[in-house]
Amino acid sequence: DKAKAAQTAAEKLATDKRKIANDSKTKRDQLNKDQAAAKKALDDTVKKVTAAQTEYDKLETPRKNAVNEFNLATKAKGKADGIQKEADTAKKAADATVKTLETTVATAKDISTKAEKPIRAITFSADSQLVLTGGDDMKVHTWSATTGAALASINGHKGAIKAIVFNGEKFISASADKTAQVWSLGVEWKLERVIGTGDDKSPLTDRVNTIDFSPDGKQIATGSGEPSRGGEVQIWNIADGQLAKNFAEVHSDSVLGLEFSRDGKFIASASADKFVKVTEIATGKIVHTFEGHTHHALGVSWLPHGRQLVSVGADKSIRHWNFELGERIRQRTNLGKEVTSIHYVGLTEQAVVTAGDKSVRLINTSNLNDARSFAGGTDYMYACAATPDAKYIIAGGEDSTLRVWTLADGKAIATFEAPKPPEEKKPEGK
Repeated sequence: DKAKAAQTAAEKLATDKRKIANDSKTKRDQLNKDQAAAKKALDDTVKKVTAAQTEYDKLETPRKNAVNEFNLATKAKGKADGIQKEADTAKKAADATVKTLETTVATAKDISTKAEKPIRAITFSADSQLVLTGGDDMKVHTWSATTGAALASINGHKGAIKAIVFNGEKFISASADKTAQVWSLGVEWKLERVIGTGDDKSPLTDRVNTIDFSPDGKQIATGSGEPSRGGEVQIWNIADGQLAKNFAEVHSDSVLGLEFSRDGKFIASASADKFVKVTEIATGKIVHTFEGHTHHALGVSWLPHGRQLVSVGADKSIRHWNFELGERIRQRTNLGKEVTSIHYVGLTEQAVVTAGDKSVRLINTSNLNDARSFAGGTDYMYACAATPDAKYIIAGGEDSTLRVWTLADGKAIATFEAPKPPEEKKPEGK
């Protein structure tokens, strides 16, 4: 019986174990099935999230681009509005100036018409460069014999002028007022004052290399400095010769070129330290530093509109700068020798440039290429200038000669050579 009971118990235990194993397998299979379903659901969810993220990115990128474009457009509009405002202000000022000039011209024409009187006398100067006329208006008038331009009117008689004759550097006029008067055409220049003392106590350091008048004619700027030690830009009052501004730390080497902006608010300077800088006159703040010259920067000039400037240098280059953005626009580096000076002509966007290769040339700002050349230089050319009416230019250099050309056709019209030293008298008997 005990054996049978033990067998029965063993069979029951085996049956229970089989049941437990079967139940465990069933649960394990169900768990694997649930895990597979969960993984599939997770994968589907990940795919959906990824797809959603992709769709979101597709929508977000244009949105970000649109926001960025909007911000840029807003900024550009603000700048354009500012430029438009400045342009409107400039146009109003220009219109007012034109109106004033038109009124002045009309008045001058009216006065001229009313003042026309018969001419009774005429003569040439000894060098045939001047024509002198006199008549019923009781004045002696001088005219350019080459261009016909009116030069001066001389008052003194109380009656009609009947005769004019030249006598060397002077002329004699005879009038119906029963007088004959002797005149000199020479212009008398009188030294008004000297700035600086020429010694170690002078307010100007070392030699003065460049100078410019302010647009209103009330101040002058000087550029100087001790080579390799410092460069200074100073502004002086013409009325009393007093120092108005001293920008002593603008450059680290001698200042070789400078020019006021047309509105008188800024001054541009070129230096042996290779930099071109723009200083705000009211505050002394350096608003832009233009870097690019590889040798001395020798000259600088503003374009008439004041938004750009051009510099030249001993690195044989011409460089065009954007003043508003503080960056270079273009450059020209193919000149044969040092480019020594630059000066804009009137209200045009053309500038006269001199160089060490004997050349004097007119360049266009748009591409810095030559528009015209002016022949005649025989040596290294140093400096140039243009008349305010943009009709004539003048340049000089190592050969001690000044040459004048007409801007329109480049024709040479005058040459001023250096005076020859007086000959030494030989002792008698030799």
